[in-house]
This record gives sequence, C-alpha cells and structure tokens, in this order.
Amino acid sequence: MVTAIGWALLNFLWKGALIGAVAVVLLRLLPTAACRQRYLMLCLAQLSCLASVLLEAGLSIAMTTASTGAGHGLAGMIGSQPFSIFLTSAMPWLVACWSVGVIAMGARLASGLYWSRNIAVQTGAAPTRWQGCASSLAICCGIRRPVLLRVAHGNHGPLTTGWWRPVIIVPGAIFLNMPPQMLEALLAHEIAHIKRLDYLINLLQNAIEALLFFHPVVWWLSRHIRMERELIADDLAGTLTGEPRQLALALERLSQCQTRDNTVGVSLQAASGELLERVKRLARPSTRIPPTVMISTVPAVMLALTMAAALAAGLQFVPATPSSMAATRAASEHRQAGTLTDAVQEGEASMLGRLLESNHVAVLDSHSGRVLLRKDADAVVPIASLTKLVTAMVVLDAKPDLDRLVRIEQQHVSALRQVSSSLPQGARVSLRTLMQLALASSDNRAAYALAQSYPGGLPAFRRAASAKLTELGLAHTTLDDPTGLSPRNTSTALELAAIAGAAAGYPDIARYTTAPAGAITIAGQRVTYRNTNQLVGQKGWDIALSKTGFTAAAGRCLIMRLKSPQQDVTLVLLDGARPDAMERDARSIRRLLPAIPQQQQQQNG
Repeated sequence: MVTAIGWALLNFLWKGALIGAVAVVLLRLLPTAACRQRYLMLCLAQLSCLASVLLEAGLSIAMTTASTGAGHGLAGMIGSQPFSIFLTSAMPWLVACWSVGVIAMGARLASGLYWSRNIAVQTGAAPTRWQGCASSLAICCGIRRPVLLRVAHGNHGPLTTGWWRPVIIVPGAIFLNMPPQMLEALLAHEIAHIKRLDYLINLLQNAIEALLFFHPVVWWLSRHIRMERELIADDLAGTLTGEPRQLALALERLSQCQTRDNTVGVSLQAASGELLERVKRLARPSTRIPPTVMISTVPAVMLALTMAAALAAGLQFVPATPSSMAATRAASEHRQAGTLTDAVQEGEASMLGRLLESNHVAVLDSHSGRVLLRKDADAVVPIASLTKLVTAMVVLDAKPDLDRLVRIEQQHVSALRQVSSSLPQGARVSLRTLMQLALASSDNRAAYALAQSYPGGLPAFRRAASAKLTELGLAHTTLDDPTGLSPRNTSTALELAAIAGAAAGYPDIARYTTAPAGAITIAGQRVTYRNTNQLVGQKGWDIALSKTGFTAAAGRCLIMRLKSPQQDVTLVLLDGARPDAMERDARSIRRLLPAIPQQQQQQNG
C-alpha cells in the first residue's frame, strides 16, 4: 500500500501538470463572461487531480492483491537504473513526509472550521428588518431551508457558514456605516452562495488542497475556482436586487475597512476573489454570452477534461527497477530471437514480460517435464540458498541416523561469523533438527553443520555433491559451499527445476520444506521458526516442495512444486529485486497457467 501510494503521488507531479495545462488552454478559449462554464471546468479539473491519484493508488493496491499488478512510477520515464532504485527505496519516506503534510494541512483546515464556529457562537440576533430581508431574498432564490442572519463583532466582511442550517454573519459596524441598498446587495451575494451549495463545494475543495498540497496546480485551480465562484454569486445577487452597481459600491467600501481573519478560506466571504475585477464587472453593463457559445463550449469542456483525466489516470509506467529493466530486455530479445518463451503465444509472452519481476524463470509440468514458460532460463546465475536442496540430498544419500546428535563447534561459528542463526556454539542437536532448520528457515549454520557431519567431513561432502550433480546430468551447475552464501554457487533456471524434481523424491525434504512453522528445543530452550516461503500454509496453495534464497549477488530466488486443479507444475524464479517479487510472480504465474494453450504445450513436449 505504501508503495502504491508513493508512486501515485510521484506520478501526480506530471499528471497534475497535464491537467493544469488543459485547464489553462480551456480558460483561454472560454469567454471571460462565461463564468459558470469556467467554474464548472475548473471544478472538474480539480476533481480530476484527486481522481488520478485515487484511481492509480486503488488500481495498484487491487492489482497487488490480485497478484497481477506491477508498480507504476515516474522512474520508468527517467530510465536511470540507480535513480529508480533510489526512488523505490525512498517510497516509505516520501509517503511519511506526505502524511505529515496532510496532517498539517488538516490541522490548518480544522483551525479554519474552529474560527468560523467561534465567530458564529459569539453573535447576536440581527435586527428584525434585516432578518426579514434575508429571508425574503432566500425565498426569491428558491431556498426552502431557513437562513439565519446574525450580528458579530470585528471588522471582517459578511460571511456564510453552514450548509443544512446556513448562517450569514454580518459585523455590527456594517449596519451603522453602510447604506441599506449596499447592505441588501451584500446579503443577496451571501444568499447566492447558499443557493449554489458553495459551502459544501468549498469544503471539498479544501480537502483536496490538504491531500494534494504539494502540487502548485492544485492551488492555482483553487484560486481560480474561488474567483469564478464569486463572479457567479455577484451575477446572481445583481439579478436578485436588480442593482448590481450597489454591490460594486459595497465591495469597494468593504475593501477599505476590512481585514480578513479566516486565512483558511473555510467560510465564504463577500470580499473574496479578485475584488477590483469584480467591481469593474459589476459597474459596467453585463456582457451576455451568445447562446451558440454556451451550447458548444460546455460539451467541449466536458470532453476535454474527461480525456485529460483518462489520460492522466491511464498512462502508467513500470518503474525502472533491475527486474523490470531486465524484463524489457528479455522482451526485446524475444522479438528478435524468440528467447523469452517457447511455450506461450505472443500475447501471453508479452503479458509475462510486463508482469514477472524475476529475471530468470522456468515453469515445467512436474510429471512430463514439459517447459510451459521460460524467461532467460539458460543463463548461469548465483542461486543462493537453493543450494540447500542439494546439500540435503547429498546428506540423505549417505543414509545417516537422523537422530544422531551433532555438537555445534567453534569452526561452525567461525566459518559463518556474519550470519545469524538459532544454533549457539556448544549446542547439541540432531541431524533431523539441522535438516529442519536448513530447509524450512534456511539456517546457514545448520546447513554448514550438516555438510561437516558428512562421513569424511567437508572435503568428502564436496566430492559427493559434485557426483550428485553429474548423476543428475547438470552440466551448468556448480556448488562451492553447502549454504549458498558463495556467489560461485551457480546454476540455470532449467537445471534447478531438475534439482527440484530430484529433491521431491526425498520424503524428508518434501516434508520439511512445506512445513509452515515449527518448534524445536535447543540447549534446553524452546525455539520457533517459520518457513521462509510466505505462500507455504496459505489457503488455496497446495505446495509439494519449496525453497527460497537470497543474497546480494543472487537476488530473490524461489523453487516451488505446486499442485493445481489444472496440472502440477514446478516453478523456478531467480534474481528478483524486491522482497515480495517471488510471491507476486508465483501468484501471477498461477493465474496465467489456465490460459496457456494445451496445443502449444504439446508442441513444446
């Protein structure tokens, strides 16, 4: 979720600029007098800003949940691998900073609401004449709810607060210093805001500002929305009173004696917006918009903003992480030499190239050995802790007594000094316990102790491991140590599938690698462990064999034999960049398996 929100916010930098550019063009195309059309267009533009962020974040989260999504990001357009990796790792900090900003903006909004409420509480009843005037204007405007007029202290202008029970607050000094015609015009302006539900719209506008505070386009849109809103209220007030020039004079007088205390802009004040422009507009005869302009511009505005929102929400880029860049390279190789896949049609291959984050993939039918999917499956790469499957097979081939106790010596600890382990020096544990820890929780000290316990020690183990690889016909697999920490432990995705097939024939290996969790006693203490494959034990996953691995050289690796209603398959995923890459790829492959054409599979066979 954090990653999805982070990329949505980062992408909004260019999406917001795109929406702002469309809004600027439309503002220039629309007549100045078409304030209603301009207001509608600006509101739609600001809603498009919010929708673009929510839609991308929501889709990314939904696709992640469904295991078919790939991250989106500005980094995909940058093309700089180190910078994109930096952006991905910085997402939690970016979202944290954004959250702090949202909290600060939320506090600012709350202070504005408190200011309005405080003003409303410290008011008294308005003179009966003016309460009657406000009620009459509301009835003329078609407002059925009662509108309350209150008198407050201070030198702010008339303002409106509340929606269901709207209140117009007028400073007492205005009743004494302003002629009745001007005061009536100001009341008509506030009534216009109530008629148009501007208080609710203004609250939504403030909420969008709080969420997208970091983008200048959002503030530019808000400023112009407020300007056009005041122009519309001025027009409606002039129609109600029949004397727009009185409102112009009232606004001019307000500007001379008023200070604005509500810096947040939660309430609606008569002297908001570009005051000089409003006065000039009210003082001269109104400019009417030709009907043809009004009829033609509204659909054009709606269409243009809809297209901009669709473009801003729909354009998505895969971040240039090492896995996605390798997927792009693999797709290019496939177009030139057909190396991305031998089993899937062009459409499915292209889809996998976008979805799978692992750089090397092999998916085989567990029974027939048919290659169903492959992606650079012949490359020789480090395999990390996938080595432990071979280690376990070699040890079990010697038919040891698994209940025999082995002491964890200083040499076991010294050989893996920088590696954490559940096995302290001096502990006496059985070979069975070492096997459990090495296969389920990928304990490196346990794997090393297993190899040391082999008859003849570590040199004999290495010779037996080499013979095992020869027996399996693995010409491109090399093992330098029993743990997988050495980058010289290498293999290919296809040969690792053969290793998985051989390891599945050992009941102990199958049982230990598919145990979700366990508990053992070491040196008199109860120690619990969990399987390093998060999919083991999850509902709907019938896993017959599993092993994960990770080193800086190998990336994220996974071997898994999976039983499904369609067929039993062996998955080998190598060199994934992100911690959840293996799980995401495994889910994607399982979803796509039913779409693989059976005829194509037979051809591969």
